Amino acid sequence: MSQNQQLYTYRVGQKIILRKQSDQFVVRALPNELEKKMGITDAEQVSSASSRVTTRTTDLENLMTRARDVAPTHHAYYIADTNDEFLITDRVFVTFCEPISSEEVSAFAQRYGLVMLEVFGDRDYLFRLTNLTDMNPVKLVVHLTEKEPLVKSAEHDLNQRMSTCALLLPTDSFYLQQWHLHTRFFHPDFDPRASTRCEKAWQLLGNYGSSDVVVGITDDGCMLNHPDFNATAKFAGWGYFEGDRLITNIDIGADPSKMYESDYNHGTSCAGVIAAEVNASLTVGAAPGCRLLPIKWQSSGPYLSISDSKLLTALTYISDKIDVLSNSWGGDPITNWIPLVTNKITELSQTGGRRGKGIVFLWAAGNENSPIQYTASLDVPYTNGWSDDGTVWIGVETSRRFEHNLTRIPGVMHVAALTSSAKRSHYSNYGTGISICAPTNNSHKYRRLQLRGLGITTVTGSPEQVTQQFGGTSSATPLVAGIAALAISANQDLTALEVVSILKRTASKNLNFEGYPRTPPTIFNPDTSWDISPIAPFNRGNFIDTGDPNGTWSPWFGHGRIDALGAVQESLNRNRTGAGVLQEI
Repeated sequence: MSQNQQLYTYRVGQKIILRKQSDQFVVRALPNELEKKMGITDAEQVSSASSRVTTRTTDLENLMTRARDVAPTHHAYYIADTNDEFLITDRVFVTFCEPISSEEVSAFAQRYGLVMLEVFGDRDYLFRLTNLTDMNPVKLVVHLTEKEPLVKSAEHDLNQRMSTCALLLPTDSFYLQQWHLHTRFFHPDFDPRASTRCEKAWQLLGNYGSSDVVVGITDDGCMLNHPDFNATAKFAGWGYFEGDRLITNIDIGADPSKMYESDYNHGTSCAGVIAAEVNASLTVGAAPGCRLLPIKWQSSGPYLSISDSKLLTALTYISDKIDVLSNSWGGDPITNWIPLVTNKITELSQTGGRRGKGIVFLWAAGNENSPIQYTASLDVPYTNGWSDDGTVWIGVETSRRFEHNLTRIPGVMHVAALTSSAKRSHYSNYGTGISICAPTNNSHKYRRLQLRGLGITTVTGSPEQVTQQFGGTSSATPLVAGIAALAISANQDLTALEVVSILKRTASKNLNFEGYPRTPPTIFNPDTSWDISPIAPFNRGNFIDTGDPNGTWSPWFGHGRIDALGAVQESLNRNRTGAGVLQEI
């Protein structure tokens, strides 16, 4: 069909290209009437008075002829470029160029075989087509718009099926304390700018995330039977290392109880931040409707045992099973992985994952109050200066070289920490390589000062089942992972790299740029000149133009505080238009 022959009509002054469905029609009768008079048993009600009937293409015209003996009938139309239904009726609105007399209105109606239904003003009328109207509603609107000199505009009285925005909010007992998800929280240490606005994102999305979307976690394990993970098929899979072997849920002899060890609650808390269920139980995650796939590293005290080969094994396993991977672990001052690992992550970020559109990789930036990718001219501390048991001051360890080669991969985001007062967490790593920040707790890296900041409320594997003191970039990272899952839920056609771009572009820059006082001297440590972080050129948190197409960047906050509402809206916009135009909320 040529451009001139395209089927079209008008809507709010815009020409709309339509597609006529070859196996459907719409009739102004309800399903029970169609069943009684025509024997049609599967009609779909599409308005208060109309139904859509689907039949074989070869039977369409014959069935429509029969339906016209029952009620006004017309083809089913869809908007060509979006495939959205266009539910016309046998009614049209007409706005005349000038006020006209009742005689002129009657003459107009008679000329087109119309019946006047309502008057909305001296120029605005609603008409109904009859069997005397010699054209269907689509053609009538076009004719009146293009050729009738009396008419300023003609519009279909379109039926539009709207979804309700009244998503029921969580009633889980600890939800109102989860300030990082909503702004309905009041506390002297809470600034609403710190919240990720997940609650508003859920309302915009109309759900809590898609169960098709899977977030992977690699950590010290996960309590699979926690009450906040009790949805059917909440886990898309799981696995744990024994020696160099990764044992997964589909392996013979795999034991789900080995996914959790007492006192190793870090991974369980991370999983809760991502996707704890909305089930009126305890806490809620950022993407409660999405599924999880945890992998358990072997642990030795506070450390995880991760080698290049084990990381490759884990990456191979998750390569076609997940959409997002959250990693709340790392090492300072230097952590470089071999090319086999970095190449695999690069490949998976582009073409891997459950959808074949890439995996969004997230890593915690770290809690050392140091750079993550920088060579300094001064000695920069990266430890807290205390013995492992926290009782003896042994002095900070320092380095001039900080390097993490995953920061060079475009599909990997490193997540910094933001306090509940919307300022940088004192311990948060900073500088080149920081992609974004997310709300979490606050504490003084060197344990000398009391700093303001609330902890994150989430699940734990310990008997109390909930902790209100989770924190660090360990908590910030899975929060970003959950929000990435919401963005993908909004538009599963997005590639992982597009999701990364959306998260950066929509991040909030309305933050608190205040710094912290230097560590005060004490009897056991009278000289604190070692406290020099954040070092120049990263000693200010202002956003600057670095030429990044995703917007300005801050050495403290990356592209800003992740914003679930903005990310979901941008994902939906791209779903509707194919263009990355951000609309204001």
